[in-house]
Amino acid sequence: MIISSEPLIASRGCGETCDHVFRGSGNESIDVIQGSEFDVMQTFDEARDNHDKYAVCHFKINPKRNITHEQMLQSVSMLAMEFGFDPDTCTIVRHRKAKAGEPDADEHYHLYASWRNSAGKCLDSSYMRVRQEKISRTCEVLFGHDIVKGRHQVAVIRQLRDEGKADIADYIEVHTPDLSEPVQSAFTAIQHQSALRQGVNLGKLRQSIRDLRITSESFSEMVEGLSALGVSIQKGEKANTYIIVNNENNKFLGSANRLFEMKKGEFANLFEALQQGKDTTFALSEGESPVNASEMTGEKILSPMPQVIPERTLLSSVPQLTTKGIPSGNGVSDIKADHFAMTDSMSREQKASIAFQNEEANRKASVEKETLANQQKFADDLLQMMSDFDKKWKHVPKEPFSDPASRNRVKVREKHESILKPLRTRYHVERQKWFNGSSTRKALQEFNNALKKLRYERDDFKALDILNNESDFLYCMNWMADFYVAGRERKLREWQTDNSVKSYLKAKKDFDELYGYIQKTGDVELLRNALKNPVYAFQQMRKTKDIEATMTAMNRVGIKPFQ
Repeated sequence: MIISSEPLIASRGCGETCDHVFRGSGNESIDVIQGSEFDVMQTFDEARDNHDKYAVCHFKINPKRNITHEQMLQSVSMLAMEFGFDPDTCTIVRHRKAKAGEPDADEHYHLYASWRNSAGKCLDSSYMRVRQEKISRTCEVLFGHDIVKGRHQVAVIRQLRDEGKADIADYIEVHTPDLSEPVQSAFTAIQHQSALRQGVNLGKLRQSIRDLRITSESFSEMVEGLSALGVSIQKGEKANTYIIVNNENNKFLGSANRLFEMKKGEFANLFEALQQGKDTTFALSEGESPVNASEMTGEKILSPMPQVIPERTLLSSVPQLTTKGIPSGNGVSDIKADHFAMTDSMSREQKASIAFQNEEANRKASVEKETLANQQKFADDLLQMMSDFDKKWKHVPKEPFSDPASRNRVKVREKHESILKPLRTRYHVERQKWFNGSSTRKALQEFNNALKKLRYERDDFKALDILNNESDFLYCMNWMADFYVAGRERKLREWQTDNSVKSYLKAKKDFDELYGYIQKTGDVELLRNALKNPVYAFQQMRKTKDIEATMTAMNRVGIKPFQ
C-alpha cells in the first residue's frame, strides 16, 4: 500500500482537483463513498474566509491489492488518529481503473480532510511522509498484503518500536529485502503526467520492459525489443547515466535503469559491453532454467505469494470506526426471573407451590427475553434497510440548503441582524467615549469584518452609510436577505433538475412510504422482503393498502366483504 498526501492551497480553488477526483476521464468508474464535491467546495470557501493558507489535505490510498470496505474505513481511521482530523467529516472517493502488472489492484481511494478541524486546530503535518509509510506498512501487515519497501523503512520500524508495536516492526524488518539500500522509484508523478501527454503510459511501459527482461536471454535482445515499444535508449547528460526517449519526438520519458529495475552501475556496464560488441547473455543461477514467452501463463504470473501473518499482531492498537446511533447491546441477557427460596421447615405443599411459582417466573422471563430480542432484531433490520438505501444512492449529491429556514427571507434577515446589530451598537457606544479611541477602532474593525464575511461589501451599497444611517442599515439587510434566498433557491432548483436527483427523490418518496408503513404496522415479513428486494416489498405494500382501502369503503356503505 502506498499512501501519499498533498496540502491544497485555499486561494487556488478546488476546480482542478475536483475535476480529476469526481470526473476523471481515465477511470472505469468513480464512486463517492462519503461526503460530496459540495463539501470540498464549502471547505475551500471557509478556508478563504478565515484567511487560511491551506483548505484541505488530499490523501491518496493506493493498495497493492484491493481492500474491503471495512479495511478502507480502518485505514482512514488510522490516518485520522495519526494526523488529527475527523474521519466522519472527510470526503472519500473510490476510483477503479486497471493498473499495468497489478490485476488484483484496480482500485485506489482519494480522501479530502479539512486542514482545520471543528475546534480550530490545524492538521498535524510534521514528518508526514514517514508517518504515512508507517500506516501503509501497518495496514499491509494487518491485511495480509506483501510488504512494500518504502523510502523511510528504517525510520518506520524504529517509530513502531518506540510506540510499543514491536511485533509489527519485527515482521516488516524480516520481510523487507535489502533494508539498508535506498529505494528508487521507476518514475516520478511529473514524469508520468509528461509521458501521458506524449501518449505513453509509463506504467504499461515498465510492465512491458519487465516482460522483456523475463523473456530475453541477453541484454542485447532486451534492448532490441524496445523498438517494438516505440522507445529507445540514449546516453544522458551525467556520467554513466542512460535515459529512455520517445522515438516519435525524441523526448525524455524516464531513467533507463529505473524503468528496467536495475542498479545504475549494473545497467551502465551492460550497455557499455553491448556497445563494445561483448557477449551480454544473462547468466542463469544454479538450478534455474530459461523461460519462454509461450510457457508464460496468467495463472503463474498473477498468483499471489503466500503470506504468513504473525500471530501476535497488535490489533488492539489499531483504531476502529464505530457506527453512530446503533446501541451496543440489546439488554436481553440482563432480564432475570425472581425466585422464591425454599427452606427445610416448609411443608411439601408449600415447597410445591414455590417450585410452581419459580417455574412460572422462569417462563415469563423467557417470554420477555424472546419479545425483547424480536423487538431488537426488528429495530436492527429497520436500520439495515435505511443503510442499504443510503448506500445505493450515495453517488447522488447532497441536497443544498435542505433546511427551509435557510431559504426563508425573514430567518436569514434575523440571523444577519443578530450578528451585525450588536457589533454596530457596540461601535456607537465606544464612539461616545472620547477617551477610548483604541476600543472604538477595534469595534469598527469587528463590524467591518462581519460585513465582509457576510459579503456586504458590494458596489450596490457604496453610496449608503450602513454604519451611521439606520435606514441604510435596514435596507441593506433586507436586500441581502433577498439576495441570499434567491441564490439558495437557484441552487436547490439546479439540484432538483439533475436526472440522478430526480430518480433519487422518487425512490426516496417510495422508500419513506414503505419504511413508515413497516414501522407503523410492525410487519416482519414485509421487512424481510424489503431487505431482499425493496421494489417487490413496495408493490406488496401497495396491494395490501388497496385491499385495506376497499374493505374500509365496503364497511362504510354497509356491505359485508365476501358476502
